[in-house]
Amino acid sequence: MTRMHTQSEAFRDILKIVGRGKKLQRDLTYEEAHQAMQLMLSDEISDTQIGGFLLTMRVKEETADEIHGFVDGARTLMKPMPQPDVDGLVDFGLPYNGKSRTLQSGVIALMLVACAGVPVIVHGADDIPTKSGVGVLNLMRALGYPADQTPDEVCRTIEKTNFGVLNLEQVLPQWTALTPLRHHFGVRTLMNTAEKLLNPANAPRHINGFYHGSYLRRLATTLPGTTANWIVQGEEGSIDMRLGKKTRVYQAVGEEMVETMIDAGDYGFHDPVMLDYPNDAVYHAQTIRRMLEGEDHPLIPQILLTAATMLWMLDASPDIASALTIVQEKWDSGCLRSMLNPI
Repeated sequence: MTRMHTQSEAFRDILKIVGRGKKLQRDLTYEEAHQAMQLMLSDEISDTQIGGFLLTMRVKEETADEIHGFVDGARTLMKPMPQPDVDGLVDFGLPYNGKSRTLQSGVIALMLVACAGVPVIVHGADDIPTKSGVGVLNLMRALGYPADQTPDEVCRTIEKTNFGVLNLEQVLPQWTALTPLRHHFGVRTLMNTAEKLLNPANAPRHINGFYHGSYLRRLATTLPGTTANWIVQGEEGSIDMRLGKKTRVYQAVGEEMVETMIDAGDYGFHDPVMLDYPNDAVYHAQTIRRMLEGEDHPLIPQILLTAATMLWMLDASPDIASALTIVQEKWDSGCLRSMLNPI
């Protein structure tokens, strides 16, 4: 029997908890959210039940305990990934649904972070709604990078280059199996939040890009790093600093998110750069290739400032100004071109 025609009594009970109306509904406990996610990633419930649950949670909005339970429920089903033999690995949760209006430059900034000596893993999946924008995987493929390596290969690549890209399908195919269903809704769901927090390599440090300010306090206790956690409210909800503007970054300290405002003007980037990019990974890759081959481009400062901010956040530089000197040197050295060919 396929999941399309299967109904779960256990999941029906969970649906009743959140879907009985304002007077009778309540939030899920951590344990209930954990069970809900495990059931959604199984073959035990119908697409109709999953759809009803995702939309109900969208209206209700997830609590911290629910987010924590959803993430942990998914992580228990992930295939184990070997731990790279590096110090201070950083898990970057860029939005899986990518960027649909602006250049997908964040992942290039992360390559600069890796060039500067900080080990990085970034993960993603294909065609994630609501944007279905240019994400990590399709950009890196368009650049000729092996974005579909096995977990063992990703581990070895991180050890070799300080940088690795993981297709989530390699460790949690049940998650990507739900992608077609997610396209029916036209709105963000709890899965857009949870997928950035999965931390498949169990990295001790974590940074993600997020847009919705109302989630910040809820996320403080759910972020997956054991030694450091940050959220960036960057361009299109990613990690990219805004040129000519201010960008908020938040460090998780206990149950609080401590805000720092990064003003691009303080570093000489006074003028906003407003460039519209088509939702086309090849176009993005061609633009980035020209940059790496020496062509000047108004968004190079964004890549440099984003990488420098990450180095400061990760204590790899005492301040952003010093970090800018580091990343400019790495950019000029051509290290990114060699990093695109790790095999």
